[in-house]
Amino acid sequence: MDRTQILKEKIADAELVLIGIGEEFNENFGKINQYPSLMKGLEEIDSDESIAWAVPFLEKVYLEKEKESQTVQAYRNLYELVKEKNYFVVTTCIDGHIENAGFNIEKIVEPCGNYGKLQCSEKCCSELYDSTEVAVDIKNRLESSQSLEGIEQPVCPHCGKPMAFNNIVSENYVEEGYLPQWEKYTKWLQGTVNKKLCILEFGAGMQLPGIIRWPFEKVAFYNQKASFFRINEKLYQLTEEIGEKGISIERNACEYLLEELK
Repeated sequence: MDRTQILKEKIADAELVLIGIGEEFNENFGKINQYPSLMKGLEEIDSDESIAWAVPFLEKVYLEKEKESQTVQAYRNLYELVKEKNYFVVTTCIDGHIENAGFNIEKIVEPCGNYGKLQCSEKCCSELYDSTEVAVDIKNRLESSQSLEGIEQPVCPHCGKPMAFNNIVSENYVEEGYLPQWEKYTKWLQGTVNKKLCILEFGAGMQLPGIIRWPFEKVAFYNQKASFFRINEKLYQLTEEIGEKGISIERNACEYLLEELK
C-alpha cells in the first residue's frame, strides 16, 4: 500500500494525533525583496546603523504579508487531515505561519517563541509585551514612502534597555513565554498512554532534536499502540527501536504536504 495512504488511514484510526513541525518549515525571509516597501526599509537601515534594530520588525511585517504563502497552504493541507482529531502540535519554527492555517492555537506550543511578543533584551524580568504597535508604525511609514528616521526603538519599561522579540534568536530568551502552553502539552501527552496515537514528524532534523525528534521517538517506543511517520528530506531514517511501528518518507516535509496531501 502507498505510504501516504497508510498515513491517512492511521490518522483516521487514531484516538490522538501528535504533530511535530521542524526546521524544513523555517521561514528564511529570502523573498523579502518581493516587497518594494520592505526593500526600501532595508536599504535605509543599511545606510543608517542607528535604526538597525528595526530589521526584525521588517521581518514581522513580511510575515504578515505572507499569510497566504505556500508554507501556510501546506499547513492547511495538514489541518484538513487532523481537524476532527484530538491533536497537539509542537513546532520549533518562530515565524507563526502555522497559526494562519486553522489550527486551534490552544493546541500549539512554540518552545522557540515567535514574533508576537517583545521582551527585555537584558532579561531584567520575564514580562512580555505586544509587538504589534511598532510593527504597524514601521509598515505604515514604509507604505506611505516615509523615512524610518526618528522612529523610537521600544525599550523595557523597567530598566530602559532595548526590547527584543521573544524568540530563540534573542540572546537572553525569556522562556516563560511558552511555558503555559508546554504545560498543556505535557498534560495532553500524559493522556496518550495506551491510546491509539499517530505521531507525525515533519521536517524535524538535528538542529533542536531535544524538542521533537528524540522525545517523539521515546513516546513511540513506549506506547504499544503508536504509529510513527517521519517525513524528512535528509534525516528520514528511523531508529531500530521504533522500526516496526514507523514509516519513513524521504521528502522535504513542506513539499510533501503540498503535493501529496492536497
